[in-house]
Amino acid sequence: MSTVTRTDLVNLLQRTLGASQAVDAVWEGGSAAFGTDDALSDLDVVAVVADDAVRSTFAVVEAALDALSPVILRYEPPGGIGFSQVFYRLRDAGEFLVVDLVLIRRSDPLVFREVELHGRGRTWFDRRGILVEAHLDVERDLEQARSRVPSLAAAFDMFQHLVTKERLRGHAVEALAFYQAWTLRPLVEALRLLHAPQRRNFGLRYLERDLPPETCRRVESLAFVHDLADLAAKHEQARAWFARCIEKLLSTGPGSGLPD
Repeated sequence: MSTVTRTDLVNLLQRTLGASQAVDAVWEGGSAAFGTDDALSDLDVVAVVADDAVRSTFAVVEAALDALSPVILRYEPPGGIGFSQVFYRLRDAGEFLVVDLVLIRRSDPLVFREVELHGRGRTWFDRRGILVEAHLDVERDLEQARSRVPSLAAAFDMFQHLVTKERLRGHAVEALAFYQAWTLRPLVEALRLLHAPQRRNFGLRYLERDLPPETCRRVESLAFVHDLADLAAKHEQARAWFARCIEKLLSTGPGSGLPD
């Protein structure tokens, strides 16, 4: 039974991080930044800290969490650029209330404040006035989106045979893996380029935020495959839809809306 609540964790982290003068600013991101957090959401916390205080800040936070409820799982993704990140699962917080803590060095310009990408984070405190709302350069971003279209189309056309080949061989798992990687994901990227080009790199996540409901339902239908015969039919549907997307992207550009 879960006895540690989201409010408990927020209060604890606010006190712990606020007590350290090495921490300049803290905010809550993730679903909270988009106003979509619910009972199943984790807790995404981002802090800007002194360059030499990253490890010590993690240590202080971990000790505080462990005192509230034993930390039963810790994961630190490798290779973070400009930031460090650790995920924590607490024994008494349940399966879903994971703490995702990101620490950004004070000297690093990466602050995840672009509204179009990261929403509007809930500021906990800001000692140095650094949490300024930022926006993407619209024209530059659209130009980058336009430049992506030829490569996306070429890669899609190049690799569809992998799906068909493995399907004809009766290799269902391999065929499905290629379909997910080389058909469905590029299709979703093309749909994002049409409807939400600034979020073109978000993959299959947050589709309900970025695409119309009917489009999400169509993607869902294509994503769930029953057998090889169903895969063959849905592969053709996805290829036709992708072709229409690319045609519109080439004629009217990213952000021009979805094709019929």
